[in-house]
Amino acid sequence: MDSDPPSKSIQTGIQGTTEADRPRSRLRVFYGWWIVAAATTASAIQSAVYNVGAQALVLPLERDLNTTRTAITFAFSLSRLEGGVTGPIEGYLIHWIGPRRYMMVGWLFFGAGFLLLSMSTSLYQFYGAFLMITLGQSVAGFLPIITVLINWFFRWRGRVIAIYQLGGSIGAILVPVWAWSIQDYGWRSACFIVGILTVIVGVPLAAMMRNSPEEHGYLPDGDRPGEGGASYVATSDAGDARTVSDVPVEETVTVAQALRGGNFWFLALAHTAGITAWGALRVHQIPAIVDIGISEITAAGLVSFTLIMAAPGRLIGGFLGDKMGLRRVAASAFILQSIAVLILTFSTTFVQVVIFAIVFGLSFGMRGTLMTVLRAEVFGRENFSRLAGFMDPISSVTVVLAPLFAAFMYDTTQSYQFAFVVLAVLNCSGALLLIGLKLRPR
Repeated sequence: MDSDPPSKSIQTGIQGTTEADRPRSRLRVFYGWWIVAAATTASAIQSAVYNVGAQALVLPLERDLNTTRTAITFAFSLSRLEGGVTGPIEGYLIHWIGPRRYMMVGWLFFGAGFLLLSMSTSLYQFYGAFLMITLGQSVAGFLPIITVLINWFFRWRGRVIAIYQLGGSIGAILVPVWAWSIQDYGWRSACFIVGILTVIVGVPLAAMMRNSPEEHGYLPDGDRPGEGGASYVATSDAGDARTVSDVPVEETVTVAQALRGGNFWFLALAHTAGITAWGALRVHQIPAIVDIGISEITAAGLVSFTLIMAAPGRLIGGFLGDKMGLRRVAASAFILQSIAVLILTFSTTFVQVVIFAIVFGLSFGMRGTLMTVLRAEVFGRENFSRLAGFMDPISSVTVVLAPLFAAFMYDTTQSYQFAFVVLAVLNCSGALLLIGLKLRPR
């Protein structure tokens, strides 16, 4: 089956598309679905060893480098600060040089960072290596991938984003394997092997990315322009042609218009509130569970289970968002996520931690998918990467402080309780901020 995207026509855009520019696959598989597959695989890898799995390194590094939990956490906070500083720049770079080349460079940095981490012998070397890993993940990760998916899909956007974010749950399955390899072979050997493998796998995945369907003779969702007419022809999964008289068109919002409008700020602040608690948990969830008396391997398994539960949460969120409204369902997810954090705060048994994992996983998955769809609805295709990039400095403020705050409170009181209660309340405030959003009817 020929899965390559069609070649770009001499005259770009829909009017210049010819039959030669269309896909040659006998099964007529829309190339956008190959992009979804590559994006989901990339998400799984990054989740397993970094987004979720990096916290498996906290306790081994704390012991090996003979330092405090706050000092190790500082690297995670610096990584979020780095994302906040580079976010607006990344948005423009993606727009200018294209996501494919941009992501290929990101995977090289990601792998090189793990190789440097494996050779670190001091806290400052660890900081430098971890920041390189973070930069690579950022360049190869969420923002360029979401930008591509939003360009390639419109009617199926919610489902596609949910599928892509399922990669995080798939990667979470591998977190116990990652934690086991760290314990059995040492964190240095594990990081060295991961550094090599991520480059070997990640660069080809990035090479599959394409900026927009129009450059290759498609419309979003696999619709195709007709020959020289005003109507458009779409191909179904069965290969049947149908005429589409009303191709979805999104209103273009410029960067300046968005920054002057209330929607951007309500959405940015709500997004910030929603990821603050997760910003602390992605560093301290395993240590917090271990403090209850559960082993590190079991704690890693519970983290994996939490993200596995996010998978049905993403699907439920996408379905309910279509049926009941994106804003209403997203607000409910914020509240449930806050309740879950409180459950973990006062957990003393394995069963209570499992309950936390179920509630948090479901609500985390719902919130993540719905907030991404809301951003796509508000920003549109043309300027999504740039506006999403401008949100990073705002969300980074609290996400940088959250893990440091939790670590400081732990080192001071030998307990996460006060920190987690504060973060749960802040998380819940995101539901109130969503009330200010004004959405256009679809």
